[in-house]
Amino acid sequence: MKKSLIALITVSLSLSGLALSLPAQAQQKPYAVSNGNELDAESYKGFKLYRNWCARCHGTYGQGLAGPNLAESLNKITRDEFMKTIAEGKTGQIGMMPAWKSNPTVMDGREYIYRYLKARADGAIGEVKPAKAK
Repeated sequence: MKKSLIALITVSLSLSGLALSLPAQAQQKPYAVSNGNELDAESYKGFKLYRNWCARCHGTYGQGLAGPNLAESLNKITRDEFMKTIAEGKTGQIGMMPAWKSNPTVMDGREYIYRYLKARADGAIGEVKPAKAK
């Protein structure tokens, strides 16, 4: 009886520790920013892709232009919704975003674009030209 109780307590404590660690893992950032404007290599690659494919509609740093402010939008939509919108496009109240599923450069780089824009959405980097961290 005493051994069963100890085993039960041990299992319960292990499971509660696992449950406490899950939210911390879920909140892990997909980017790293240092010195105010230095991005990790993948997020910096996302900035370069963003600048070449997205900035003409969404603004130089995602602040919005003809298209919506993506620095704000990424706080309202999920990562999966973002990925789907890039692939399939979207019709909005004012205009529409084209589908990019036939563009391999954009499709292969959309995770990097997401990382850059998530750093903007979280306020980790402002409306500044980022640099690649060394």
